Amino acid sequence: MEEPKAGLRERTRNMVRAELAQAALELFVEQGFEATTVEQIAAATGLSRRSFHRYFSSKEDVFGQWFVETGRQLAAALAARPDEERPWPALRRSFDGVVQGLSEQPQSLLITRMILQTPALHATHLQKHALWRVALADVLQHRPSEDGGELGQFAAASLVGAALAALDAAMTRWVGDDNEQSLGDLLDQAMSAIAPLTAPAPATPPRRP
Repeated sequence: MEEPKAGLRERTRNMVRAELAQAALELFVEQGFEATTVEQIAAATGLSRRSFHRYFSSKEDVFGQWFVETGRQLAAALAARPDEERPWPALRRSFDGVVQGLSEQPQSLLITRMILQTPALHATHLQKHALWRVALADVLQHRPSEDGGELGQFAAASLVGAALAALDAAMTRWVGDDNEQSLGDLLDQAMSAIAPLTAPAPATPPRRP
């Protein structure tokens, strides 16, 4: 059966975007974000500057698009957590895919350092927080609270903001220590500093004499 033209165009567009993004990341790692031009990224894939701008508004937008897709993945991971899991541990587990992806890619440490330390990417970094906060809070607000009702939007947004701050702290330490500790362990430490990730053990009843 012949694929509809609109679907084929979208697949082709996504493939070109992915190719441009990969070329951009390789150039960013090789020669730095500021030194890399849109023309160089386009030329690496056999395209012109004009063609590049059909897929990305700027070289900063290469990261912005990744943040959008990652936000969707985080929300899906959170929605898949068991209903009985408390909101804070559920948030921690929803980060597992991101943590694993960053930990397994050799270039991730350099790219993360670039995002955190490049002034030109600061606005993109803030955009990431806004996108992820909305995506995660929309899911989290419907999870059961400690009293059995729905958590609600305000509490969900507060918890997500705290979790993202912990993720930032963990990534900053991970970059600063040059992967001396795993990103997952650092995130556990950061989130545990805010609130326990595990339920307290039940109290042991006193023994009868």
